[in-house]
Amino acid sequence: MFPSDESLHAADQRHAKLSTAAVFVKRLHDLAVQKRGYIDLQGAADADNGPCCYGYTLPKDSSYTVPSTWAMTDPTTFLIRGETYLHDRIKIKANSTLMQMVGADWIKSDKREDDLAGRPGGLVQKCAAQGGTRFFFIVNIQVPGSTTYSLALYYMMDTPLEKVPLLERFVNGDDAFRNSRFKLIPYISKGSWIVKQSVGKKACLVGQALEINYFRGRNYLELGVDIGSSTVARGVVSLVLGYLNNLVIEMAFLVQGNTNEELPEFLLGTCRLNYLDASKAVSIDEC
Repeated sequence: MFPSDESLHAADQRHAKLSTAAVFVKRLHDLAVQKRGYIDLQGAADADNGPCCYGYTLPKDSSYTVPSTWAMTDPTTFLIRGETYLHDRIKIKANSTLMQMVGADWIKSDKREDDLAGRPGGLVQKCAAQGGTRFFFIVNIQVPGSTTYSLALYYMMDTPLEKVPLLERFVNGDDAFRNSRFKLIPYISKGSWIVKQSVGKKACLVGQALEINYFRGRNYLELGVDIGSSTVARGVVSLVLGYLNNLVIEMAFLVQGNTNEELPEFLLGTCRLNYLDASKAVSIDEC
């Protein structure tokens, strides 16, 4: 049976929107060029009887089968600068991460929500109250609109910061240094061929394309990545949100190594986002 005109028209509209989303990701790369220790903490959320506990509003599913969940992903998926990169420009497969992903938030609000890690009762503050050397690195991706969405990814390590000199410089450095070094590697592992081909696995210096607000606490650094700081992002973000539930998105984060002493690079952490659904974001009013 041949498809109807209506179904063909609907398919054309879907491909057009996906193409726009793909162009958005590519434009972020262009903007950047132009501007130039693990512990299982899941039980803490189960012990909290409230409807929202910062760090746990997006559930984990390591089986990769449940929609609107997160999991860690294979670090060997991503290429990083090797020890001799400055001489031969050769990248190598990452084989591990410095940190483990321990939680995630998928939150909606009527305004931008900053410094989630500093809020009482959440994953980070509960750990801070216990003391110890655990350090958290949080990437809070903020999507503006009539409803603002926050996708916050929580990473943790037990290693003291001073044992990782490049990360220590990043955590305690100024915003200019941070913006010049914070790197994201994206990968669409499931979804439209158009989006996959456009996104690829090209690393992007996020702070050269988008505004990042940094929040430093005693045991954490949170990066608020403001998607609304780019007119390109604002123009297509509603389309991207509408198609998130058709995509499996994998990402890796790292601090770029620019000198021989800083190479080879190492991944801070990875994540896999399984078919995110905007309707399943938790309202900030419930937190």
